[in-house]
Amino acid sequence: MLRNGDKLLVVHRRLFDEDQSRFFIGSVEEYDAGLVKVAGHAFVRDPLSGKYLGRLDARIKILSLSSGTLIVYQLPQNTQLENIQFSKDSKGGITVTDGDLFSMDISEIPHDVNPKK
Repeated sequence: MLRNGDKLLVVHRRLFDEDQSRFFIGSVEEYDAGLVKVAGHAFVRDPLSGKYLGRLDARIKILSLSSGTLIVYQLPQNTQLENIQFSKDSKGGITVTDGDLFSMDISEIPHDVNPKK
């Protein structure tokens, strides 16, 4: 399923209203039977500023894809992980981008897919 070098965005499910949004972005180092070893960076929402801050030091996480507490997105291969930024729009939506080739709305806020004209 996953191969070495695949790029992932891992969203930790918020279990309680007061939980802060947490993300991990990195590259697959190994994958076996639902366990994935990912090298990358963690991002958390600062409750005071509302901005998403990344940890400067790289981490290696071993994650269970069947845990039920993770949402995992496979990113395009050309995503520039070193340039990843999170931004929040005026409606509370969250976008993750590398500022060049990759951008994705990861909002928990539903969008009207059939807006009235």
